[in-house]
Amino acid sequence: MAKTYYIGIDGGGTKTKFDLFDSDKNSIASITMPTIHPAQTSFKEAVSVLTDTKEKLLEKINDSDYILKVGAGLGGYGINADYRKKLEDEFGTVFDEFKLCSDAYAALLGALAGEDGILMIAGTGSIALAKIGDKTFRCGGFGYRYGDEGSAYSIGKALISRALKEADGRLDKSVISDIVEDYFDNISFNMIATSDFSRDKIAGLAAAASKYLDISESVRDIFFAAANEISLHIKAIGKNFEGLKKIKAGYIGGVFKSEYIIKCIKEMNPDIELVAPIYPPEKGSILQV
Repeated sequence: MAKTYYIGIDGGGTKTKFDLFDSDKNSIASITMPTIHPAQTSFKEAVSVLTDTKEKLLEKINDSDYILKVGAGLGGYGINADYRKKLEDEFGTVFDEFKLCSDAYAALLGALAGEDGILMIAGTGSIALAKIGDKTFRCGGFGYRYGDEGSAYSIGKALISRALKEADGRLDKSVISDIVEDYFDNISFNMIATSDFSRDKIAGLAAAASKYLDISESVRDIFFAAANEISLHIKAIGKNFEGLKKIKAGYIGGVFKSEYIIKCIKEMNPDIELVAPIYPPEKGSILQV
């Protein structure tokens, strides 16, 4: 009887992770390749990456007779129907049996091993997702201009805003001024205020400031506010789980590297079981096939 093998794909905006799994869904081999997101590259190049990686992974299979199933979580997959159809057509030129979903949904499946619950993502951006049977829900994820509350970007932006207020005397000086000034290589606050930094650059300020949580009330206040925003996501999407006493909520993203953030969220949500992700998104993607 032919064995079944799986390829799980986590296609983000900067890179694509591929993992080959055996029939018991244990990882055999993994490869990281350039992004296949068509907003960052061409469909032709995406097909080339998929084809080359498939060949490399299949070399790890010793069986001559097998079935290959592919699951992929892709950034931007939910943009519109025409876009999804184009992605499905391109995948169809490389794989016979496959299932596509958004990268966020693959992360949700992986984090909770396919079980019902919530996934809170708080990295450069932020969004909450939930799964109840075949139904899915989302909260937040409206982007950095008007949303992404609780994200590393929002923390970085709040730190800069606080430092600028301290610079012109609207607030008393705190260690935040030093953190921001040092992070931006001691350029003037006027330069900081008028520079067009990337989202990743501003988000990185959150990690720099997290080292001062134990000694700075001002830093704690900003991180507490971020934890509260994350909590609002969880509480809002948790309303869909009517009647359940304990809801599992997985979490992914750099913001959760802060033990202070996790501690605050647990205190704000005593009825939520906050859990570290069980599987990565690339394994989550094969739980749908």
